Amino acid sequence: MATCNSRDVSKYTFTRPADTTAYASGDIVANSTTAGSVVPLNFPNCSNGVGHPMQLRRVRIFKSGTSTTNASFRVHLFNVLPTVSSGDNAALAITTGGANYLGQVDVTVGQGTGDGAAGQATTEINCHPAAQATNLYGLLEARGAYTPASGESFTVALEIVQD
Repeated sequence: MATCNSRDVSKYTFTRPADTTAYASGDIVANSTTAGSVVPLNFPNCSNGVGHPMQLRRVRIFKSGTSTTNASFRVHLFNVLPTVSSGDNAALAITTGGANYLGQVDVTVGQGTGDGAAGQATTEINCHPAAQATNLYGLLEARGAYTPASGESFTVALEIVQD
């Protein structure tokens, strides 16, 4: 195995709809309640070039709402853009992308601050972006009965070691 020579963070921020309807475990947390309008997380420049391997080491989530009650989330990762047939606050239903599923990381957002809340999880997922690409993609799933802040924003960051 080649020596890893750099560590980078790729992040994506989105704002969920302006409501406070509680999520159930298994619901998608997304930018839109309309399934066809859901934009998956897009993590650009995750590798040093097309075909270069990388290792995902840590996933961080920061949200603008300060509540940490039931703030447990699962980040699903893909090496191609997935599509979903559900909108925010509905059961996560992935339509395409299964053949390019890289894995999942569960993150508990347990540290509240005056301007939001944060959490992180370590992992070790070895992967390659799809041919002709350097991006990874993701979907965010609630893993508890989480009540969001209205119009809450989420930032999901991937810490990656590149070859």
